[in-house]
Amino acid sequence: MTGVQDVLVVAPHPDDDVIGCGGSIAKYAQGGARVTVVVVIGRERSALDDGVTDADFAAETETAAKTMGVHRCIRLDEPSRDFALSRRVHLELVRVLREVRPQVVYLPHDDDDDVEHRMVHQLATEALWMARSEFFHEAGGEPMPAPRLVLGYEVWAPMSRFQYAEDIEGQIETKVEAMRAYASQLRHAAWDEGIRGLARYRGALASGSGHAEVFQVLSLSASASPDPGGGRD
Repeated sequence: MTGVQDVLVVAPHPDDDVIGCGGSIAKYAQGGARVTVVVVIGRERSALDDGVTDADFAAETETAAKTMGVHRCIRLDEPSRDFALSRRVHLELVRVLREVRPQVVYLPHDDDDDVEHRMVHQLATEALWMARSEFFHEAGGEPMPAPRLVLGYEVWAPMSRFQYAEDIEGQIETKVEAMRAYASQLRHAAWDEGIRGLARYRGALASGSGHAEVFQVLSLSASASPDPGGGRD
């Protein structure tokens, strides 16, 4: 994509943006685009990271965002496992969408194994429609134009079918470094090794080598002209 000034990433949880599209985020940021990340659900504590304070965890999120070149990170801090779709949370996301007016939007793909990821997919899809509508004045702002491109990314469940692949060979180390900012999460699993391996696998499928991220194309306007490194339908 060329001529993109604003990109919005909707992440269900902290670090999902890094895992799903961290290389693409860094690539857009390096190209001069402003990338805004909205993290919908707050931290879920575990026995492995209970000693990490909320301030420490917030610092991990900020460090990861800074590593990728994110312009702004917005945390909605919705409750984990008690998260529910509501008019209030829809309007919060509509407000951000109308403010940012992104040309490209990333959200979780529609068949992820994690129920909260599927809920955030639904939230973001509905908020995109609402943000373009003449209604919902309580969210503020003017109705936004349709994004040029809306893409679904993979986190827990790799996609069996995808339509768009982004070459992130030049950004893979940035993606891995951003994941390593989440030291508390690496206590659960070697996510840094996992995302490198998945990107290498996707690169092999898309172009025979290198590293890539793959996406569902959820919406593509007539003015968009994606140039993927490779695709598979």
